[in-house]
Amino acid sequence: MVPRHAGAVCLAVVLGGALVAPGAFAGVQDAARDAQLAVRVKTALVNDVDLGTMPIDVVARDGAVTLRGAVGSAADADRAVALARGVDGVASVRSELDVVAGGPPPRERPRTTLPALARPPSGDPVRLIGVGVSGTGMFPARDALRRSVGIGAMLRLRPRAGLAPVFAFSWRNTRFSDDSGVSPGTGLSVRPVMGGVEYRLGDRRVSAGASLVAGYAFNGLRVDRGHAGPEWAVEVGNSFVWRAGGSLWVDVTPRLGVNVFGGYLVTRPELAVLSGGSVVTRRVSADTAIVSLGLAWWVF
Repeated sequence: MVPRHAGAVCLAVVLGGALVAPGAFAGVQDAARDAQLAVRVKTALVNDVDLGTMPIDVVARDGAVTLRGAVGSAADADRAVALARGVDGVASVRSELDVVAGGPPPRERPRTTLPALARPPSGDPVRLIGVGVSGTGMFPARDALRRSVGIGAMLRLRPRAGLAPVFAFSWRNTRFSDDSGVSPGTGLSVRPVMGGVEYRLGDRRVSAGASLVAGYAFNGLRVDRGHAGPEWAVEVGNSFVWRAGGSLWVDVTPRLGVNVFGGYLVTRPELAVLSGGSVVTRRVSADTAIVSLGLAWWVF
């Protein structure tokens, strides 16, 4: 529920901490350093053309490294020891490697990416355009307008990391509330066309971004003469508009993606109303918080 008279939508995340004894903390630090050193040595072995698929395990403790497993020759064992000694932070290397005649069975190289993030196989190109449907809730920041929920079509381009231009619309239809003073049967349509920039982090499967766009809103009225009220809205002008927001995109399968967006739109159109036999104009706030959830199917 969006608070009344809110000027912006804010999210806060509070993280707590835990206290540990100094000795225990030092032990955790030592274990972390040993694990990091073992990973660096293992990486050096895996990246070697000759040793990369051999089943070699690495154990590190206080700078002392032990190599265990199997290799195809004494030369391979010597090369593994030399590579380990060349890693920064290694004080000594002990070899417990077994030499297996004919070579040990190769170990599959560890994946450096998740399967869903790997390059698609030949014949299955990366799809750049998705189409689908999205549901959007609009929550006005003033009592003059009612909340609205709508469902519409969705066109999605494959997100790219970094700074990029972006276009946005955020069209909406709503009605004036009973507290506005305007006949409650009067509807307001806001049709903004906006452009700006978006900065995204992530990769093809999961990405998050923040955007800031601005533009011009083409506004209109829908008047229901069957509703009585102290004032009749007769005309609404176009207005400048801007919107800030953030989004999260997740590919749940190689072809299906989910998009979540939250933002805040600001626009103040001028409304002409007939009151007491004369026409008066005033600014009305059409500011609104926006929350949407969309599904898209990658087709091209």
